[in-house]
Amino acid sequence: MAREATLFESADGSVLKGYRLLQRGGANIPPMWIQRASQSRCRLHKDVAQALRRKSKSGQSTLKEWEKRYNKECFYYGLRVLLELARKGKTRLTKAPRA
Repeated sequence: MAREATLFESADGSVLKGYRLLQRGGANIPPMWIQRASQSRCRLHKDVAQALRRKSKSGQSTLKEWEKRYNKECFYYGLRVLLELARKGKTRLTKAPRA
């Protein structure tokens, strides 16, 4: 059974707060979380493109949802980088999530 991802909300989207919460709980951020966050954001691209072309207020919720998913993707990526730096002193993750 998959665990509900509440870390983003608990840390208010702050990578450093999230890292401290992870340290206390001894948890991990699997690389799949980053990939799933990216896939979740990319599924909205068609709707985002339409909302941008329409330039109406009705597409605002779609744009806000895309932004939330993008921020979550960056959050998990940043946590993974910090975890690798703490464990190994270096990381192979060099590219930030793409927009």
